[in-house]
Amino acid sequence: MNTSTLTAGSTQQGQATALSAQARQLRQRLALRTGLALLAWSRRQDERRTAEAVQLRRQAAQLATLARDDVQRRVALATPLV
Repeated sequence: MNTSTLTAGSTQQGQATALSAQARQLRQRLALRTGLALLAWSRRQDERRTAEAVQLRRQAAQLATLARDDVQRRVALATPLV
């Protein structure tokens, strides 16, 4: 067996292992940055929606109250007095 072949083989294997470790670290850093970016985006969206969501909820509550009052009025007028 040729010792230069063994050396070259183990060097290549060592480089592959080092590259694999670097790739793993890169993926971890990218995953962390992506997660932090998504969290920041989500928080900004919540801040943006908060005032609008409150206004929409108030409008929905007002519409529901009007609809309920209308139904009660119609039922009261349609019910014969006994």
